[in-house]
Amino acid sequence: NDWAASLPGFAEIHPESPLEDIQGCLEILYSIQEYFKAILSLAAVTTQPVAGAQGEFVALKMFQAYHQNKGDLKRNKILLPKSAHGTNFATATMAGFLPENLIILNADAKGMVDLIQLDAVLSQNGPEIAAIMVTNPNTSGIFEENFKMIADKIHAVGGLVFMDGANLNAI
Repeated sequence: NDWAASLPGFAEIHPESPLEDIQGCLEILYSIQEYFKAILSLAAVTTQPVAGAQGEFVALKMFQAYHQNKGDLKRNKILLPKSAHGTNFATATMAGFLPENLIILNADAKGMVDLIQLDAVLSQNGPEIAAIMVTNPNTSGIFEENFKMIADKIHAVGGLVFMDGANLNAI
């Protein structure tokens, strides 16, 4: 992957190159996008962010736009499990979420998201939850067995879910 991505005809394309000159590169990116859509059963994906923290930032900005587009401006809280990548905290702040609106979720005895705390946080803050940022497997290397349940709970209160799976290597 790194070898192919660093080929001069791919890596050194100028951002303002004429579209007719970069069709091969665009075809590769489009194909990858379509593979990801099929593998993940998603309606759409973007290959634009090229690093983890960039992906986090893009996701949070899309989440903000989604809620704003729905007129749901009160959704200003991000749930951050302690087991998530450390960059999540900084990225959420950079995306415009105030530090006091970052809610930290503890890990349970198995090292996964504490579902009891999650339920309490959702009960208290549900209408204000913009999203949760989950790393799976988490930074302790533990696979979040309850990810689907967590996602369903977040969706039930109108929030969105960011799942960082180290570029799907472990999924």
